[in-house]
Amino acid sequence: MALQDYKDIIATVATIVTIIQFLSGIDICRKIIKQGSTGDISGFPFVGGVFSTSTWLTYSLLLWDASMSITNAVGLTLQVIYLCTYVRYCIASGPWRTVRRQMLVTTLVVAAIQYYVFLSDDENETIKTRIGLMCCLGSIIFCASPLVSLAEVFRTRSTDMLPFPLIFATFLVSGLWWLYGIIIQNSFVKYPNLIGFGLSGFQLFLFIVYPNKRKGN
Repeated sequence: MALQDYKDIIATVATIVTIIQFLSGIDICRKIIKQGSTGDISGFPFVGGVFSTSTWLTYSLLLWDASMSITNAVGLTLQVIYLCTYVRYCIASGPWRTVRRQMLVTTLVVAAIQYYVFLSDDENETIKTRIGLMCCLGSIIFCASPLVSLAEVFRTRSTDMLPFPLIFATFLVSGLWWLYGIIIQNSFVKYPNLIGFGLSGFQLFLFIVYPNKRKGN
């Protein structure tokens, strides 16, 4: 396969760009800190990021894939920091209750996954398959998480509440890991990133349709 010759290059570029994507959360946290509260920013992307990176880290360790392991170890660390920042400045009772429930569910699911991987009597290939399916779910949740603000985007005809840096980085990253999935012939890497590529592309299209200013302004 022609792409096979570029495996190391694509893996390296994908790792670097993904880490840069994870760093885009700094911009969101800086906005939260500057305004002293989370405002209308949803904490779900950070909760989804913790679930996605932790699950992918587990799967990449099962595969003994260095590029994926390094990428998700860095990503998990950053997502936890972002989530802690969000919780620190989440002063409204409604969003706080919402993110608390999301964190509880995520913690329970991640704990169950770790228990299954390290204490289950199932064969290694069976574990890989099932964790791979969980990774697919995690990737789709992470890529689609900004869509929770979609109704507000259409109502206000504004993309103010959508995190452009995160969405744009997701678009690039999903495309690169999709190619990497094709190279290593792994459906669990290939298909969720193809879906993420399409979802983030749709969200980028919204920035063209609706300017980054509220209708009333």
